[in-house]
Amino acid sequence: MYIKSWTVLLLATFACALDFHSDEAAECATKHWDEIRDIVNPKISMMDKILPKAGVERVRKLLDGKDELPKDPPPRNWLGDAADAIPEGLMTMFGKKIIEECIDEMKHK
Repeated sequence: MYIKSWTVLLLATFACALDFHSDEAAECATKHWDEIRDIVNPKISMMDKILPKAGVERVRKLLDGKDELPKDPPPRNWLGDAADAIPEGLMTMFGKKIIEECIDEMKHK
């Protein structure tokens, strides 16, 4: 039962994968940066509890040792680097839905 549950979770995660390295994702993150900051900043203090050790180290490096996201949107590659440090399944906690909805809106204009 345990293995079957993990298989379902992994399949669901890959089915809803978002390319955080894409131009669209970077554009949407920039556009909605204040909203993303509001979601992410309170969670930064918990990252030691929710991320693997390697992910925590990568995120700290991206944040330059600070306890919050930069006020202004970072360079385009920053989002992809952050997504590489955080498992896909956890990205939902970090503004993934905002970016997905924005990309969806862009496609339907």
